[in-house]
Amino acid sequence: MPRIQQLRYLVAIADTLSFSRAAEACHVTQPTLSMQVKEMEDRLGARLIERTRARVILTPAGAEIARRARTILAEVEDIREIARRDDPEALQGTLLFGVVQTVGAYVLSVAMPTLKAGFPNLRIRVREDRMENLPEKLSDGTFEALLMADEPVHADFTSVRLLREPLHVVLPSDHRLARCEMIDPEDLAGETILTMERGHRIHDPIAALCERVGAIHARDYAGTTLDTLRLMVATGMGITLLPALYVRSDVLREKLVVARPLSSGAPVRNLTMSWRSTSPRHRTYALLAASIRECIAPWGLEKQGNPVS
Repeated sequence: MPRIQQLRYLVAIADTLSFSRAAEACHVTQPTLSMQVKEMEDRLGARLIERTRARVILTPAGAEIARRARTILAEVEDIREIARRDDPEALQGTLLFGVVQTVGAYVLSVAMPTLKAGFPNLRIRVREDRMENLPEKLSDGTFEALLMADEPVHADFTSVRLLREPLHVVLPSDHRLARCEMIDPEDLAGETILTMERGHRIHDPIAALCERVGAIHARDYAGTTLDTLRLMVATGMGITLLPALYVRSDVLREKLVVARPLSSGAPVRNLTMSWRSTSPRHRTYALLAASIRECIAPWGLEKQGNPVS
């Protein structure tokens, strides 16, 4: 049977599709990693990886073994956590967060200094992925915790609402409404409002606002990222609504655009942190969630701390 470390090497290759990047992620030399993978293939009597000058891919057997290895490695980490959970220094080691692009960077940019100070022995790693991939990758052990927006509750997860985050109006700095400290929703009537492509979490709330106040929903132009929307506003293509934490991170420093809150009826998204309910690191995750919530609370409509599952 393969050794635990060999399974880690295989998973790293599956994640990176590169022997050099996998070796770097595992903190070993590339020859060491290659030798261990070859030994694992010999032990199993199966070829797990196809490697050419152009690319690295997993064979069907390699992909299936890597998928199961993730679960095994997650269980091994749980065993370690059980052994140290009564240790006063238990908040240590590495925690891998899975985050969606429109959430993770902006939440953690606010919270990370406090997390580093409060949990100096805990190393937090962050990896972005598509929203639809995150729950499965939490289930199979790829990620230990998730940061998401408005994701339905999963029966096997514990999810804590961190923030009810309002969307702020973002408009050119020379726009007629830029001089207002707050914008009444009715003042958006007739304005062209840009939004993300359909399927993104903030698309539908903005579309509903347009219909409610008589604004023009610009269906011919849609952003694929929050940065794209900000740049489209800067070039005069319309106005938009962006999450408060993104406004703090990337809009307030801008000169071509400004952000203003709505006086009432602002679209809202809920930010949540989720982890497997069976994980023995439950206490660690709950403490982290509480710390993140406290850091980002000033940017929300109200503090929320009750579990939502």
